[in-house]
Amino acid sequence: MDPALPVTGSISKPVRVEPALRTVRVAAVTPCFNRPQDLALLASDLARCALHAQVGDDHIAIELSLVIIDNASAPPLACPAIPPHIPTRLVRLGVNTGGSGGYNAGMALALDDHDAPPDYLWLVDSDARVEPGTLATLLAAMEADGSLVATGPTLADPDTREIFEIGGQVDRERGRFRPMAEAVTDERLIECDYVAACCALVRADAVRRAGLMPDTFLNGDDVEWGIRLARVAGGRVAAVPAARAFHPRFDRFATLARYFGARNAFGPIDVLGLGARVRFRRALHEVRRAVNQHLMARPDLARLHMRGLRDAARGRTRGSPADLPWFQRPQPLTELADALRALPPGPVLLDWPRDTTPEDRALVLAALQGAGFDTEQAARAPTRSLAAALRRALAGPRFVLAVVPAKGSPAHWLVASTMVQLAPGGYVLRSAPRWTLLARAGIAAVQGAVHAARLGLLRSRPLPPPSAADTLALAPLDPGRVLTVSVVLLSYNRKQALLHTLERLRESPVTRDAEIIVVENGSADGSAEAIRARAPWARLLALETNEAIAGFNRGVEQASGDLVLILDDDARPEPTGLADAVEQLTRCPQLGAATFLPVHPSTRRSEWPFAERLTALRDDWPVMGCCNLVRRAVWRAVGGYDSSFFLYRNDVDLAMKILAAGLGVRFDPAWTCEHDSPAAARKSRRWFTLATRNWVWLARRHGRGLDRGSGLLFGWLWAHRLAGLSPAAHWATLRGAVTGLRVRPSATPPAVRPDGLAFRTLLRLRFGRTQK
Repeated sequence: MDPALPVTGSISKPVRVEPALRTVRVAAVTPCFNRPQDLALLASDLARCALHAQVGDDHIAIELSLVIIDNASAPPLACPAIPPHIPTRLVRLGVNTGGSGGYNAGMALALDDHDAPPDYLWLVDSDARVEPGTLATLLAAMEADGSLVATGPTLADPDTREIFEIGGQVDRERGRFRPMAEAVTDERLIECDYVAACCALVRADAVRRAGLMPDTFLNGDDVEWGIRLARVAGGRVAAVPAARAFHPRFDRFATLARYFGARNAFGPIDVLGLGARVRFRRALHEVRRAVNQHLMARPDLARLHMRGLRDAARGRTRGSPADLPWFQRPQPLTELADALRALPPGPVLLDWPRDTTPEDRALVLAALQGAGFDTEQAARAPTRSLAAALRRALAGPRFVLAVVPAKGSPAHWLVASTMVQLAPGGYVLRSAPRWTLLARAGIAAVQGAVHAARLGLLRSRPLPPPSAADTLALAPLDPGRVLTVSVVLLSYNRKQALLHTLERLRESPVTRDAEIIVVENGSADGSAEAIRARAPWARLLALETNEAIAGFNRGVEQASGDLVLILDDDARPEPTGLADAVEQLTRCPQLGAATFLPVHPSTRRSEWPFAERLTALRDDWPVMGCCNLVRRAVWRAVGGYDSSFFLYRNDVDLAMKILAAGLGVRFDPAWTCEHDSPAAARKSRRWFTLATRNWVWLARRHGRGLDRGSGLLFGWLWAHRLAGLSPAAHWATLRGAVTGLRVRPSATPPAVRPDGLAFRTLLRLRFGRTQK
């Protein structure tokens, strides 16, 4: 306790002023993927954290809690040993959502704690290590300066203890990310653009205002987020040199991260508003990296750079694509001796990477000597100039074998017929004819220049950040239980069909005990009275007027199940397929919905001819119809049916919104739903007007590039084809198309970020060859 402090004024004698004691809640968030040992080490660090800080005369008690996100590890993670005074939640995701997805899920869960809302969020990667005073030092800096919205520590290599980053900045000329400082000169705060998310303390209120990280999986997510936090929350981001944490270096040899680094580099540039020139220069940097990898005989890594640029140019920056190019992973150095025995002995070059350990160097030398290479006479350093690389391109390599860093550089281009490329703990053996390497590099340079030009010409359009509510709704949480189902039926003047559907639902084992909500859309045929008399177990929502598809939204608002089965009043799903769909949505949290093939109850004729040749299930299905099973939280997050559509195409729009939110829509041709709708066979003038207008809106909302214009035109002409010889139908089609062009479609919710893929798939289904 501090000594008594004299106070002057009207009081004539000294009084004791007690230092203030405050409590601050900090929620630590740690995503982890297949690193249980790292997680256990971090848990031991957190257990030793000092849970008190001092700012001036104020003493701060820290209430620390921990949210661990298991990013679909195999096998699932077990909760590490954590002292009871640190409340801990281990939440498993059904799919790996990357660093940004894991952090977002954890932050959303922490912010959703209304009983003990956190004041701060402490992001700590599972492969980071922290000192006992790291948290207290960061917290003290933020409590002393209310303008700080995020702080990060000095970052050092856990093996060498060498400092490699103290805060980060974006180069305003080249768009590249680099450390703000790499050495501690004093303990003053270092203001910066961002702090690395491997260890960062962030004000919870700033996150509530600015949103969560961009959903870009890996690399650059924390850069863009740090800039946005400062701009939206009106504060500053700073590094605290006195705090220290340990993490593997960011400039270490990378494989898959090359794709994300190339793709995600432009978000921070757009948020800063640096413009086309910087975007172009940043793209050229990735082109140079791709050319470097081609000349290092690594076309697999070069393809990752080029694919990243291509996806960035197309605006496809969300999550992790399922079809990324294959790349060769480093092999253990213990296998090198066997790989070298097939090579003829000859001149050898040794250019050791900086981070090669003595043990690894000994393994490589032993393998070389065992294969007959004279390591004593080996050349020790290549000629480091572009002129030397050009001479090698013309005359050929001097060496039979070269041991070089896997990163590569012009000094290593074409330096040997075969290269042993060393990465920490492993190697890759590569060789290719030099003319092949030069041709690949030239093609990549041309293709890369095209991508760079496109990126330079693109209009900067920073995407809105995901909110905590949307993240909770869309996060692929593993429920660990069978999901409950609510049924929402919409009816309008089809009493007998509705009653038949209700009878079938009552007979089905999946829906027998489910919550069933009937939205009666102001029918005049006594439907409401019939429901009350013959189906009292169904909840009736009687509307005064016909609200069309908006009635489905009203019904879902009343539902309580995890899943909502959206049904037309004349749609009856087959029980076996419905049970399977519920099971798959339970088992596959990355799916947002499942849809059923509508077939005629008597003829079994499909309403979707384009699906007839499909033989396997698909998770990118952009079409929905009369029977759809949707996660209720996802329905809310994507806005359900767009009521401005009124009728027709609203179900297709919903499917594409779910896909644009990063979730899957599963379609199995074995899942069928009986549907006997006159509208499926006969098209009214209202159908031609609304269906054409809504198709134009679909193209404008979900199409990108050439697909938008061509798809709009194809759909419009297709409606005229269906109109046949009816002048009234052609006029209705024209009126609908003009309205769709004149009136903009309504804005989509922030969780929906169309990238054009779903609309392209729809065009291929409707107007092209069905993909099996």
